[in-house]
Order: sequence, then structure tokens, then C-alpha cells
Amino acid sequence: MYKEFYAGMEWAALPIVALLFFLVAFALILLRTFAARRKHDFDAVAALPLSDGISSPTPTGSEVRP
Repeated sequence: MYKEFYAGMEWAALPIVALLFFLVAFALILLRTFAARRKHDFDAVAALPLSDGISSPTPTGSEVRP
């Protein structure tokens, strides 16, 4: 079935190129998300729901403030 589908395509390599592009982009997003150097950014934001509003976590300068 797939052989017949791809037999008439002029750009048969396009699905493979798109898959490789997606995998590389996905891997880069994972690396950026779980990089160890960004752990301090996530720790400050993770503590926000536990704070009582009186004392706030120490700002690191790279946080996004509302």
C-alpha cells in the first residue's frame, strides 16, 4: 500500500526530511527545558504556590514578574 502511495510522488524524501526536522526540534526543546543551568529559575517559580504572600522568594533577576 505505501509503495503505491510513494511511487507517484516527486518529492518522496520530503516526509523523511520533515520527520528528521521534527525530531531535531523536539530534542533541542527537551535539552533547553531540562538543562541544569535553568534549575534555579524553576525552583523560584515552583515555590510561588507555597508562599503565603508575605514573604516572596528571592528574585534572581531573570524571573518574569506580573
